[in-house]
Amino acid sequence: MSHLDNTRYNQGPNETLYTFAGYPSIKIYKSETGSAWANHLLFGDYIRIKSLDIVNGRVKAKSRNRNGWVKVNEIQRQRVLEVNFVDIGQGDGCHIVTPDDQHIIVDAGMTDNMNRYLTWRFYLYYKTKPLPFPFISVISHSDKDHYKGFQQVFDNKCIRFSHVYHNGLVERPGPEPLGTKENGYITGLVETNDQMNVLLSDANNRTGTRSTYCKTLYKALKANPNIRFESLARKDEFMEGFSDNNRINDQEFSIKILGPVTKEVNGKDALKSISNLGKDKNGHSVIIKVHYGKASILLGGDVNTEFGEILHHYYEQNNILDELKVDVAKACHHGSNHFYYKFIEDINSAATVISSGDDESYAHPRPDAIGAFGKCGYGVKPLVFSTELARSNKEITFGKLETIAKYFGTIKTKKEEIKALKEAGQSADSEEIKKLKKKITDLNKKINSFATKFGMINLRTDGKKMIIAQKYERDSASGKWDIHQLEYSEATKRFELKE
Repeated sequence: MSHLDNTRYNQGPNETLYTFAGYPSIKIYKSETGSAWANHLLFGDYIRIKSLDIVNGRVKAKSRNRNGWVKVNEIQRQRVLEVNFVDIGQGDGCHIVTPDDQHIIVDAGMTDNMNRYLTWRFYLYYKTKPLPFPFISVISHSDKDHYKGFQQVFDNKCIRFSHVYHNGLVERPGPEPLGTKENGYITGLVETNDQMNVLLSDANNRTGTRSTYCKTLYKALKANPNIRFESLARKDEFMEGFSDNNRINDQEFSIKILGPVTKEVNGKDALKSISNLGKDKNGHSVIIKVHYGKASILLGGDVNTEFGEILHHYYEQNNILDELKVDVAKACHHGSNHFYYKFIEDINSAATVISSGDDESYAHPRPDAIGAFGKCGYGVKPLVFSTELARSNKEITFGKLETIAKYFGTIKTKKEEIKALKEAGQSADSEEIKKLKKKITDLNKKINSFATKFGMINLRTDGKKMIIAQKYERDSASGKWDIHQLEYSEATKRFELKE
């Protein structure tokens, strides 16, 4: 009997053997023969190898909690870049996994959906110790639908952060909520770790109106006193540890800072103010460009009309407009109509991902924004994705939303029962309370599955090939994923949609 060659798999701790799904997707088959499949895996999905024995060109494997068989010629040893646009409802939330297994969270929405996603992704239900690696956080700006969801994430004892990056505008109580102003510029930026620690240690900044952002950041500090807070701006060029000299799998992996753009005013870094709190916050969002191999992805917070124009002119005047051009872009401001058309033209992405939610008073994504993303996109058929549209599937429709509501109601009841038992003197380790806690965990598993993964837009790339995938509303004969393939062309120097 032949055995799987070691160029197809890796060996981890405790002699664990693992590999990854090949491009663009593969199946876990139910047996060593036949076409019946147990699961449909995306490019780069983790696979545990259970036996090296090859039977009919397949080996025993397990992935996404399913056992079966995978074809030898459809697996690869090398990991890919993941950019997961998480469905966090109204707001933004993105989970980046680098090919060398670093984890970056860019925004976390307003509610607990990001925490639910991470709990589902890393199966944290019964864990009490932190994961063996730290996360990096990037908060694009201080709007609640981008940062408030970090409260639950920072409170999660299994998740620890080494850094929190931000735009330097730390909203707080007081007459100048974003910092001191001089001559139409905000000069009171919070740029260093020491400055942030001083700000957060003042209890007055964590009380009253406009204190939620400081309260959220303080949770990160309380969870890890050694955490580093650093602002990001164009002048920094790259995120620390992710310069263009950084290489993974013999390809460049970098995270470039495209905004906000600071100016020196009276010897201090400053950001322009248009005397509108909301627009100043949004317009100076952190903009990062993730670059791996030939692939580039833009994440741009809530850049609006006024500051989109400022950014366009800055890059135009410095003759560096090409820096704004990318293959995939997260739509700024959830598909709002507050955008600068030329800035969208500058980006010229082959695919745009809109993160928006239900039950909001903005009607995101707006028709003119969707039209502009298509018209300004690269290629004959630019792609436009929406987490809100991707959420439309059998797991959520056909009465499942009512089911989720019942789950939440049951959880509340179970928690009240536990509280009553404890007040009656029963130990937290009693069998009755243990059963109630297990029931709560089981219900949360179902909610996390329903409420997080089904609206997610999944991007995977090895730097030369790329897929962007969303779930079908119902499984088809070909699988459960609607997959769009893009491949880099040496002729056009762009990623081209593969028909």
